[in-house]
Amino acid sequence: MATTEQLMSQYGVAWFGFDEASGNVYDKLGNDYVGTATGATRTQGWNGKGSAIKATGTNQIVRFNSKLIDSDEFTIRMKLRANLTTIGSYPFSTCDSHNSSNRGFGLSLPVIGGTGAIRTFYWNGTNSTSNSLTIYNAMDNKWHDIVITKNGSNMFAYCDDELQDKITNAVVMSHTHNMMLLNMGQYLGTANRWLNGEIDDLQIYNKALTPPDFEQKRLAVKSESNKNLVLSPTSTRVKEIPNTEEETLLAQGGIIHEIDSAIDRPPIDLTRISNEYEIVSNNKSPLGAGNLFTIPIGNDFKTASIEDND
Repeated sequence: MATTEQLMSQYGVAWFGFDEASGNVYDKLGNDYVGTATGATRTQGWNGKGSAIKATGTNQIVRFNSKLIDSDEFTIRMKLRANLTTIGSYPFSTCDSHNSSNRGFGLSLPVIGGTGAIRTFYWNGTNSTSNSLTIYNAMDNKWHDIVITKNGSNMFAYCDDELQDKITNAVVMSHTHNMMLLNMGQYLGTANRWLNGEIDDLQIYNKALTPPDFEQKRLAVKSESNKNLVLSPTSTRVKEIPNTEEETLLAQGGIIHEIDSAIDRPPIDLTRISNEYEIVSNNKSPLGAGNLFTIPIGNDFKTASIEDND
């Protein structure tokens, strides 16, 4: 299974839980990333546990001592709660100001179609029209799980595990300033630019991930009646076919194998995190005696048998 801890151990850049009693925020991975909090306070965490960082719409900001994002492949995941009174604010930014010497990526909260939205932007020194993704109907004063991922020209925005927007012509981004939360440097002291809401569980990776990567993995096998057979999620060998459009999965660098029996492929290593997903069918090869489907799980001819008992 791929837990947040496992993903962080492989691809993690920084992880902020905001669980300090007060004051500055510190990276849970121990990488010496520190966010200096000015005015921001703590409130109850998104899941009722720990703390979140809170801003009330005036004079609160967290400035970090590093860019944190410094490559063109990354994933940003955060829990965000905001409401319509925070329209125009910048909850997350690597761009200190909009001028010709600065470059940076961030999230803004504009009014689109008469309602508040979450929109990504990249300020390239001239404008912020590139790399724009939009998440609608998320400014309702409720917690939402936001995931933004980029890998080359492909960029995706998810909210609460659902794909909201995608582009395949994203430009290469650079970042000239350190990361900021709750506002952007250009607008310090400017009314209606401060976040009125909370941020929690901020995760930054140097790998393009999707929401299924954060979940337990399962191996799904189609039975004779076209139902899914699933290995127990408590098993140490579990994998899943992600609930993602196939074209999206492929665009993100995923690899899909369709196999008909155990002899069609090398052994499956289900103990490591991978972007390979097995679509197993028995269209050509029927299930064996007792309706068992056998898959290899090692190079030593060990196998796992899955029984179709529906």
